[in-house]
Amino acid sequence: MCASNIVCCALHSMEQKRVKPMGMESKMLPSQAMLKAFDAYGRTMGIRSAAKLLDVDHAVVSRHLNSLQKLVGVELIDRSTRMLTPEGEQYHCRISSALEEISNATLVLQRHLSEEILVWCSPGIAYHWLGPRLAQIKSVDLQLRPSDRSPNFRSNEADGDIRYIRPGDEDLYGGEVRVMEFARPMVFPFASPDYAARISSQLSEPRDLLQFDLLHEESDLEWRGWFEHQGVADIPESLPGARLWQAHQTLDAARSGRGIALANDFLVQDMLAAGQLVRLSPAEGDFVAPVLGAYCFVTRKDRWSAHGVARFRNWLISSAKELD
Repeated sequence: MCASNIVCCALHSMEQKRVKPMGMESKMLPSQAMLKAFDAYGRTMGIRSAAKLLDVDHAVVSRHLNSLQKLVGVELIDRSTRMLTPEGEQYHCRISSALEEISNATLVLQRHLSEEILVWCSPGIAYHWLGPRLAQIKSVDLQLRPSDRSPNFRSNEADGDIRYIRPGDEDLYGGEVRVMEFARPMVFPFASPDYAARISSQLSEPRDLLQFDLLHEESDLEWRGWFEHQGVADIPESLPGARLWQAHQTLDAARSGRGIALANDFLVQDMLAAGQLVRLSPAEGDFVAPVLGAYCFVTRKDRWSAHGVARFRNWLISSAKELD
């Protein structure tokens, strides 16, 4: 039998059996209005609250919910408790994720050619390095938001994020992002000139620093790593000094003579140039200069080549080279 006869027979058989061609089921999709009404109801658990969220009349929401349940043939909302049924909970979980993905995909398309980008950044590097250099970024309309936490890239909270990432933290963002390391600076102890002058005669080896006020961010892990690189054995379980939670607060405390901070040239170059901080070293030689982490720029994979993001990435790379 020739190919044309096979096709004709197949079509005739489908007509006789009233078989729907593959893909016809997709035409039975609920309307966007139904889905948005049900999503809003699932978030607020009330018709009037859902209507307020959508900025429509509550009768509109009620009509869409009834139409949706008739279409799917399943009770999604328990009439007695007004809570979602088990089927409703499962359906809401899936459609809310789908609506969010549609919204994100649309937003990415709208912003792909935009020169404006929103970048989150850890407060230390935002305050001491990136912020003072914003005027150098001529070709990008940059909005900078200092934040202790990383943005949620799935919900498009930001176009990019800048963090100091330590070994073991590489999977902080998950697999939907691209990470670009733009600087891996060495770490040194710093103090104010007056504080350094008072203790310089007592520094002959790294362990000597343990007798002074060490300034920490969230924990003493950074100082512990630094002492390990110096070959210091039997590091105490508890290191002396205050915990100040953020890098810029730690450096401000060092600048005011409250102790010794660990930092790198990215954070302290302006304070070094102004004579507000000095690098500590033993009476003879120098301390080992370890690398404890790297500054990284992170963005969604689908935003990597967007005009503003690409230009900002290039600016980061060129500016970081100035410190090499």
